[in-house]
Amino acid sequence: MNKFKHEMDDFFGVNPRFNKSLKHKMLLNIKEAKSNKFSSKRYGFFKYTAIFAILLSMVTFFLVQAVNETAQETQKPSTGKVEELVVTDTDTVAEIPIFTAYEEPLEIFDFKYDTMDRGNHEYAAQPLLIDPLAYSEKKIARGDVVTYEYKFSEGLQKTISRVIGLPGESVEIVDGHIFVDEQKLETFYSSVHRLGIDSYEEYSQQVEKNTSSTSDTSGMKEIFQTNMKKIQLAENEVFLVGDDWLRGSQYTLKLKKIQGEVIGYYKSVY
Repeated sequence: MNKFKHEMDDFFGVNPRFNKSLKHKMLLNIKEAKSNKFSSKRYGFFKYTAIFAILLSMVTFFLVQAVNETAQETQKPSTGKVEELVVTDTDTVAEIPIFTAYEEPLEIFDFKYDTMDRGNHEYAAQPLLIDPLAYSEKKIARGDVVTYEYKFSEGLQKTISRVIGLPGESVEIVDGHIFVDEQKLETFYSSVHRLGIDSYEEYSQQVEKNTSSTSDTSGMKEIFQTNMKKIQLAENEVFLVGDDWLRGSQYTLKLKKIQGEVIGYYKSVY
């Protein structure tokens, strides 16, 4: 016990342990300790607040940079034109194949009309080779030239046209250009043609060059500016167009009326 007292005396001094001076000293020590503790907490609070503010600023900066970079990557220079969706046909070519031999069930069809004329009497220059079973083995495709019977003023006759719209699609003609499912068709047969010419201006120049300067081409102007409201094809229908829009026609045909596919010319070697 005496040892404890001596240690207390060493700590508090030789004065009585709980006199007024000692009490005042203890109160000052307590206040100083509280003040130091509060200052430490307040310093810590401001320190972490500052760190948080710096981190928030850095995150905001990087987010703004990322948004700006994304906007620059996706932004395209304006051309003043609305970009159009297009549908193409890379399988069909304008050149007509020539066959020098054939076997049944292939058939010969001597077509003598100019509804498919593109400037070189296409599909009428030589007899055509027809495959009547073509669509029993494959689906009909855009660009195919098909045979069928159609009721003309002279009566029911066998003829040919090109498939433009497929079953279930919509077809529209705007200012002489064909649209399929509201997408512009881009291929060699996708717009008005007359003898292989696809614009009224060029056609007028050709007429003036080869005929009298007084020739009237106003009728062809209307054809080059052909418009047709959008039609919806049924699942058993196709839309057909003749390559020469003056001589040919544009109409819907039931699939069951198609008699075969034109696969090319037949040219005998004998």
